Amino acid sequence: MLWPKKALAIDLDWIISLGIFLIYLGVFFIVIRQLPTNQSPASALLDNVLDNIAGSTKWSVQKLPLLIASNISGNEPVIVRFSQDWKNFSFTGNTSFDHADSWLVFSRNLREGKNLLEIVTSGDNYTAPLTNFDLTAGTEGASVDSQRFVSGFKTSMLARVNHFEKERLSDFNMSISGVALIPKAADAEANTTTLSARYKLSFAQLNHTAFIVAGYSRILNYVTTGAGEPHNLSVSATLRNYTFFHINNALSGTINYTSRQCVKSSSRYIDFYDSTSGVTFVLPEGANMSFCAGSDTVKLSADFSILNETRYDIIFHPGDFNSTLKYVSPYRTAFGMPENITGISQQLYRKLNETDYLALKRNFSYPSSRDFSFFLYNESGTLIFSYQPEPAGITNVFAQEATVFLLDKYGEKSKHTLRVRGW
Repeated sequence: MLWPKKALAIDLDWIISLGIFLIYLGVFFIVIRQLPTNQSPASALLDNVLDNIAGSTKWSVQKLPLLIASNISGNEPVIVRFSQDWKNFSFTGNTSFDHADSWLVFSRNLREGKNLLEIVTSGDNYTAPLTNFDLTAGTEGASVDSQRFVSGFKTSMLARVNHFEKERLSDFNMSISGVALIPKAADAEANTTTLSARYKLSFAQLNHTAFIVAGYSRILNYVTTGAGEPHNLSVSATLRNYTFFHINNALSGTINYTSRQCVKSSSRYIDFYDSTSGVTFVLPEGANMSFCAGSDTVKLSADFSILNETRYDIIFHPGDFNSTLKYVSPYRTAFGMPENITGISQQLYRKLNETDYLALKRNFSYPSSRDFSFFLYNESGTLIFSYQPEPAGITNVFAQEATVFLLDKYGEKSKHTLRVRGW
């Protein structure tokens, strides 16, 4: 019996289709059998727990680099403008500092060359280290016991200085473009801590801020003005009990009090000293200074241009001028770009570890019929945190782990292992 050609073609198509279907089923079951174990429902649940723990304990710390390019070495008072609006922050080295009115004041052991410091902020609190300083300060003056230095201020303007038990400076005055700046006409402000004293005068033309830092017999002055044409600021003072002066090698020597000696110079540096101690004035570029000696005093005046922000220093020191020549250009500072660092917070982990188990299961969307536990180990394998309801009886327990990094509030990371079990 001969089959019609059309029927044979239909049967052949059916046989081929059935064969392709059987091959597909075979490949499907082979693939299913070869799926990795982490695709199982239990592993998926543990992955979910790991993700939820990471999300619940993640936090960030901002780190701001501060570069100090120093021409000197040793402990130095450092004053910088801090423009960040951070209220809660610290140095990574936990250095003591004062922060007020956008000024950041601290002391640092600098090495010659580049010095990199880091300032951090986060949601955690920072506590300044407990340190005993030798500064005693109030609205009327500040003294530094270790330097035998006593200063007096009147309405936040420098009035007098005693150094090594002798009166050294008095009658300090300022004028701008020939007009005297009277403290009574300004807003006066004095802020003192155990680390620093800050005396600020706010005139219509300028702000003048004088700093004294614990451990140093120096008065560091900053003059700030608004945008506009530069002005000339003149400062003057009466000096006592000094024998010699030094501006440079060509202009120095013994002060002649009997002949009313007068000296003029264009210089950033002048020092007056005796056999015990001295005082140095470090002025801005382009400064002009002069002094006249008469009776037992020296009348000093200095004139220099100010625009935006200008610094000048009055440094009282032991010995002669050689110890302060280096302060004509001591250091430069610059802030880098803030960096945002993320990791696991140990404090948030502790909070998670204290959370009610049923509430945690709901938060993690974990099935009520199943259970889980998790453990945190440090790099040496020591258990740090343990959160575990024990499995009841004999049951299949699945486990997974991940490498995580704990981030402390100073921006330091440490490697840990997070292990999760489920049943």
